[in-house]
Amino acid sequence: MIKNLKILIIGSTGELGSKLLKYCGKNKIKITAITGYNNKRKLKLQKIRFNVNNSFLLSEKVDQLNFKKFLKNSKINIVYFLDFGYKSIIYADLFLRNNTNSYLAIANKEMILAGGNLLIKKILKTKNNLIPLDSEHFSLFNLNLKNENIKKIFITASGGPFYFNKIINLNKVNLKQVLSHPKWKMGINNSIDSSNFVNKILEMYELSIIFKIDLTKIDFLISREAYIHSVVLNNDNTLNINCFDNDMLITLIKPLQNYYPNLSIRNNYEFMTPRKMKLEKFNDKRFKIIKYLNPLKKLNHFQQISFMLLNNFAQKRYLNSDLKYNDIVDYIIKNLKKINFNSKFNSFDDTIKFINYIKKEYDNFN
Repeated sequence: MIKNLKILIIGSTGELGSKLLKYCGKNKIKITAITGYNNKRKLKLQKIRFNVNNSFLLSEKVDQLNFKKFLKNSKINIVYFLDFGYKSIIYADLFLRNNTNSYLAIANKEMILAGGNLLIKKILKTKNNLIPLDSEHFSLFNLNLKNENIKKIFITASGGPFYFNKIINLNKVNLKQVLSHPKWKMGINNSIDSSNFVNKILEMYELSIIFKIDLTKIDFLISREAYIHSVVLNNDNTLNINCFDNDMLITLIKPLQNYYPNLSIRNNYEFMTPRKMKLEKFNDKRFKIIKYLNPLKKLNHFQQISFMLLNNFAQKRYLNSDLKYNDIVDYIIKNLKKINFNSKFNSFDDTIKFINYIKKEYDNFN
């Protein structure tokens, strides 16, 4: 065990947080602090089972304040953002004010989208390190990507519950079908996003922010086996095909390997089979996102955040039976055109103000 290594997991009660805690417990890696949101019982059980000194339930104001004090007064080597929602940029900001040469391991795409270039610049300026945990972005992590050297980058999608079942009418699917991902279990929001490919748009924005790549150069392909995670076509016409087994532990343990270089998981070395290496172009016109792909690549940062928020609004309406599943994308695009906001984000406070402005306007969207 490495002494004095401080590890914080934000979102420990979710799928990824639970997986990481279990792995750390098995390998006798001490966790300093964990947070959850609503699941008080699970957070308490995790604290006891894994002998964690500090835990915070962030849906409670007292715990929120105590967590902010903890961030201000603690030196942390690794912070995992495994939660959901843009508000974690507040916690990232506090962390970056107090730490250097540390690792931010981020699976929270809403936080990256909200923080944008401000977040990336601040991580670099404070001499900290970003490790993106989504498999698509993680697959590009070891490449020295430069916008001027790249013709095209493709991330991949597995196809979700509907792409490979061509007889399904998307106007008639029910919630159970939408949430039934064929490969892995995800939360409700991510499952909806995966089923209609909105998640790929969000991941394209995320890729552009993290690696400073023009959005017009980014697209996605279908990889049913979810073994190929990205493909890079360079200006010299060479290709990088980036693959690994579809196991999130591969990405989750990467920050830990900076301190525990012998950490590993069991690998499946049956690679390069035709089934695993198969890719296909996204060309199914049942999915409404297909006709908006090019316009969505032209959105600025304000519009990208608005797209993310409108998607959240649409999901709530769908789950409340106020919006049909196959109208989610149309709802986003229609209301995106109503948003006219021209300003510059100079701080995370500016970003939060903009998001609050959009949320106040929510009742005007229909």
